[in-house]
Amino acid sequence: GIDDILLAIKGAMASLFTNRAISYRVDKGFDHLKVYLSVGVQKMARSDRGCSGVMFTLDTESGFKDVVLINSSWGLGEMIVQGEVTPDEFLVFKKTSSIIEKKLGSKIKKMVYGADKPTEIIETSQKEKESFTLSDAEILKLAKWGMIIEDHYSKRHKKWTPMDTEWAKDGLDGKLYI
Repeated sequence: GIDDILLAIKGAMASLFTNRAISYRVDKGFDHLKVYLSVGVQKMARSDRGCSGVMFTLDTESGFKDVVLINSSWGLGEMIVQGEVTPDEFLVFKKTSSIIEKKLGSKIKKMVYGADKPTEIIETSQKEKESFTLSDAEILKLAKWGMIIEDHYSKRHKKWTPMDTEWAKDGLDGKLYI
């Protein structure tokens, strides 16, 4: 509700004055009163009922720039970010927009919104463990978006700029979000 949103906004603004933030500004020579912060408020994608992950516009192990690498797991993406699950892995060749590799991750647990606390970690079902989180069409859509984002920033920086993007699939509306 609105009270929780206002409280979260105040918390974000107050974060400008934590010891860590103040120390960072002192270290970097930033004026404390010339630092700006904004808070974006948007609808939450219900990936706790779907899936989420990260996408890289290069092969993170070799640096090969002609592929998009997508990691995906059930639930909220924090499990991938923390390295708590082995996600599904999809590799798309940019020049032909073709899926060239699909690896099924074990995805043994997932993070979901909790009833009594903000989030909780639960085991995935056997079906979830044995199923890919994304369809081929969804893999290709995400890869296309990744290439569009990479192209935008590469043009802006006047050099190839690979991207690391987080995405989510809402389990209620079935749509993908960046």
